[in-house]
Amino acid sequence: MNLFALTREGSRRIVRIPLSAEIQQEIGQTFTSQESEFRASGEEQIAFDGKYKPDDGECLFIDDYDDIDDLHGAIANPLGVPEIAPTTSEFEAIKALFVGTSDSTKRIALIQSFDKRKIISNKGLSIFHAANVFRKVEGVGLTLGASLSAILENKKLSFFNFYSARQIFDLTQYFKEATDEDLREFAASDLVKVEDLTNFVTSSDTWVRRKVALVMQSGILEKIELEATKKAASLFGINVTTEVQGEKVVLVLPQTKAELKKVLRFLDEDYFQSVLSSTPHLSNSKRRI
Repeated sequence: MNLFALTREGSRRIVRIPLSAEIQQEIGQTFTSQESEFRASGEEQIAFDGKYKPDDGECLFIDDYDDIDDLHGAIANPLGVPEIAPTTSEFEAIKALFVGTSDSTKRIALIQSFDKRKIISNKGLSIFHAANVFRKVEGVGLTLGASLSAILENKKLSFFNFYSARQIFDLTQYFKEATDEDLREFAASDLVKVEDLTNFVTSSDTWVRRKVALVMQSGILEKIELEATKKAASLFGINVTTEVQGEKVVLVLPQTKAELKKVLRFLDEDYFQSVLSSTPHLSNSKRRI
């Protein structure tokens, strides 16, 4: 099996990581073992609708996933994929690692999520243990994850954790928009405050309803600290308002649709800051803001 990286770079979306024959075999065995564990842990498969959260023994799937990045194509034609540059900046652009197989009847991609913590960098001084002593890391490297994040089998995408899968794939088009009942449930949460519930429900268009569904599914409001979030949002010119209710700090949703969309987009992590220039961008279009 060849090892590939899926990146955030539009011009180099997939790159190949060249391996020695020995390491290639070991990596193949590692991914194959993780595939067995993945399938055993998700024997009961639930169609993804953006709302259901799988229990132990269950996994989610999308039956007609559009492989827009062409993972299967890379696996079928590895020599047509450019090699990764052995630099820290190139490795920092990786969002997933994958291997796979391809034949006339079945195409399988085994996918691990990836982040900067898995980079073995030559920045500063990194050391590793070998032959009873610690030696300096001379180049850049990476650490494989302990489990798969997803399996793409032909056009069927399977995964356990929505949040992890969204870091790799754009799942927006497969999301059902929030219903009126969902909007009321969101507004009734002890994490947010909606000043005018009727206006919030009646004025929410398809975009707002889809973003609310995404925010609810990700559980992001349960994971963040709102005061720190306010500071982060200000870097992008977004005004996040909070209010103390009892012992809790809650997010006050804007009443104007334009400001509401900015906050929802921020909560759905559509904003990012360029590593090279520190310029704020929108991740769906890479439009400078």
